Amino acid sequence: MRRLTAWAVLAVLVLAACAPDRAADQATDGAPIGADVVTAAQDAGIDPCPGRSSGAATDSPFSDVELVCVSTGKPVDLAAFDGPVVVNVWAHWCEPCREELPLLVRAAEEYAGRVTFVGIVFADEDPASAIDLARSTGVTYPQVADPSSSLRVPLSLRGLPTTTFLVDGQVVGSQLTPYDDYGVLVADIAEHLEVEQ
Repeated sequence: MRRLTAWAVLAVLVLAACAPDRAADQATDGAPIGADVVTAAQDAGIDPCPGRSSGAATDSPFSDVELVCVSTGKPVDLAAFDGPVVVNVWAHWCEPCREELPLLVRAAEEYAGRVTFVGIVFADEDPASAIDLARSTGVTYPQVADPSSSLRVPLSLRGLPTTTFLVDGQVVGSQLTPYDDYGVLVADIAEHLEVEQ
């Protein structure tokens, strides 16, 4: 009976992620980031992305992946984010993404100055709606758009949301299902980034 229960729990966790085939689909593309989205992101108080620092990892699997910072419209790479980093990949149409954003906002506030948080608006056909969702949930940490799904392979995306933990530009852990418990997020930050609450 326990084995059956374990399989049932695993099936629920796998099915809880949004559109697993959509994140893994090589043909998935979102809309480009236009001036209207940049203005909306700035109006929402979303922080700008950092420029490439001298200490950024040049051997990062992301250093050649060009993304767009939604609050500036300029190219950025994940290697520009220094220190321990929590990367949350999401889209406005993903219901579990919507549900976990408040937990990430809480963690970003609690870990400010010790852990960097960044959102990846992944292949979203309506990035303006993603910014509206960020505003309504209190997201102010940097948001990066990946309209061409270029992070699908480097992050081994299977579905949305996906949360990846980076140290010095290298992946040190991933959560492939949505967070619905703040304690689990805190435990993962401690485990993967070695930063205590």
